[in-house]
Formats: sequence, structure tokens, C-alpha cells
Amino acid sequence: PETLSATPTQPTAHLQTATQTVAPVVQPCSPLKENLLAGLAEIVSAPYNPPPMGSDARHQGVDFSYYQRGKRTSILGEGVQTVFGGRVAASISGSFPYGNVVIIETPVSDMPPELREQLDVQDDQSLYTLYAHLGAAPLVALGDAVSACELIGEVGKSGNAGVAHLHLEMRIGPPDQQFAGMAYYSTQTTQEERDNYTRWRMSGEFQHFDPLSLLAP
Repeated sequence: PETLSATPTQPTAHLQTATQTVAPVVQPCSPLKENLLAGLAEIVSAPYNPPPMGSDARHQGVDFSYYQRGKRTSILGEGVQTVFGGRVAASISGSFPYGNVVIIETPVSDMPPELREQLDVQDDQSLYTLYAHLGAAPLVALGDAVSACELIGEVGKSGNAGVAHLHLEMRIGPPDQQFAGMAYYSTQTTQEERDNYTRWRMSGEFQHFDPLSLLAP
């Protein structure tokens, strides 16, 4: 998402608790159905460029886009799939800045030991992966269990995306969290949406890192 500026109020918790059991996680899958992991670094249009803790500035994830690749003349419409299996922690349509967005939680209990060690995930933490700017409403619902490589939508330019691209974020945070809504501060958003946005992006409770550190060979 583009750089945003605001003076947020202290966030309050408006989160639901997930209880659905999920299948064990498998090895990473490319978030783009038509692009292998080995080629993701070639289509980064905006790299991870983390702001200071507590800032809402970009870029807290990585963007993937292209205008010509194989038989495609645009990334628009390419399938978006889950990197890891887990549980749907958010399935939101028409928000700002993320647009149509999905967040998948991968519990620490479902992580291979190698992944847990690499990320230094503790017993009271989970891995969360966010997929933003989807072209239409997500194909999964809040609380759904998903497998790795499961189709959840397609690349679009919803939200604040000027051109079609997939915005991908990965964060480590508290387990069993669900976001019924999440949006930037405006008169059209609810307090719950604004509080969840603040908690996700600025509180430090969900710590972002470069997704390519896991996905690039």
C-alpha cells in the first residue's frame, strides 16, 4: 500500500477467536499460480522496505507485477494461491488500502521445524500471510481451513493499487486471531475496522519481515 499518514487512537481489541482445526503445513508454494518460486524475484515491482516501528509508511511487504511474461501481457487475472496452509484470519472485500484481501494464519503447531527455527517463532505465536489487491471478492471465508497452493483469488488492482499487482505481507503475531474488517481511517469506516488496521500495521504486535526471505531460492 502507498504511504499513509495519520495519528491513530490507541487501538482496542475487536478480534474473534478461531477454533477450527487445520491440516499440517507443507513446503512453501508460490503465491502466483503461473510463476514458480524461482522466478518471483524477477517480477518484484516494489521490494520490502520496512518503515520504523509504529509507522504506517510503506513498504511493509513486497509487490509482484509484470506487463509481459510468457503468454500473458499483464499479471491482471493471474491466480493467487496460498503460500502455506492454515486458517483464514481475514477475508475482506472493498477495503482501503488493501482492497479485496485475505490473511491466512499458519499456527506454530503446523510449521515444519525448519520453518519455525528460521523465523524464530515461539509457542505463543503464529505466522500470518496477507494477500492484497485481489481482483474480486476472495474465494475463501473467514475461519475456513485452507491447504498450501489453494486458490484464494486472482490478481487485481482493488484498494489503492494504481496498477494490477499482488501485495504480499508476512508477519509474526499472537495466535488464533481473526479480523472481521480492516480499513484506513475515514468517515466511511467503523471503529472496529480502524482499530484492526492500527493493530495490524502499527502496534508492533504483528511484526513484518521480508516475504522473499522465505520464498526466494
